[in-house]
Amino acid sequence: MNDPAGPQSRPYDDEISLYDLWDVLMRRLPVLLGVAVLTVVLGVVYALMQPVEYEYRSGVDLPRIYSAGFIDVVSQDMVIARLEDVLIPQQRDQLFGDEERGPRVRVSAHGSDYSLILESTSTREAAEHVADLHEGVIAAMGEWLRPRFEQSLASHLRPLNNRLEVLDEQIALLQEDLNALYERLGEGDDIAGLIVAQQIGDIRRELSRLRSSRTDAASSAETVEAMSRDTEQTFLAGESDDPAGAGRSLIVALSVVLGGMLGLFAAFFWEFVSNARSRRPEQG
Repeated sequence: MNDPAGPQSRPYDDEISLYDLWDVLMRRLPVLLGVAVLTVVLGVVYALMQPVEYEYRSGVDLPRIYSAGFIDVVSQDMVIARLEDVLIPQQRDQLFGDEERGPRVRVSAHGSDYSLILESTSTREAAEHVADLHEGVIAAMGEWLRPRFEQSLASHLRPLNNRLEVLDEQIALLQEDLNALYERLGEGDDIAGLIVAQQIGDIRRELSRLRSSRTDAASSAETVEAMSRDTEQTFLAGESDDPAGAGRSLIVALSVVLGGMLGLFAAFFWEFVSNARSRRPEQG
């Protein structure tokens, strides 16, 4: 006798039993372990094939003028754009014949407003190429910035040099007047001699003041010239303490995790395929 309620009245259990999952894992344990081991082995082989690379950094200070504090000759952003767009590609092409064959160089600001860092990743065997490239880039940057530095330095020294010229002229004129007064000192009566002596004293005091001003101006010019700095390489291709990027141990650890996940997926997928095949004759 057929059930009047039909097949929809039969209870349906959609809960997943942990025991059933455990049974599936035990039945398909070889599949799980096989996929996991294969994934780990491939990960280890890949990790061993990867070269150990280090980060190499070079430091460079941009030109700056000293005038009651340092004044930048050119902005960091402008130099970085010039390096990335022109100088680095040119140096890579000159050193390696093909721009794409040389190591990459990244440029970033570092610390102050006039310091830059050049960064490249390379193996220790190719570290010499990185040093040559960094040194060539810094030298090309120095040649590009030198006219700007010299022009800026000259513009800051020009007022001081002009003042020195004016003071030299004033000192020379007063010295001539002083020499003339010394020649007249013995001439005439006592009153005239006193007047000449007073004029000599005034001129000598003025000469002393002008010479002091000239010394200050010359010292200021020397300070600006001595303290101002052209493009300077601070260090070249310093190697990082630890390898750059994902290390071999990290790759192996990730392959273990991935192997476990793929093993579980393969075990349940294999169980699904087996059950689907076993039910096909019953449905026929």
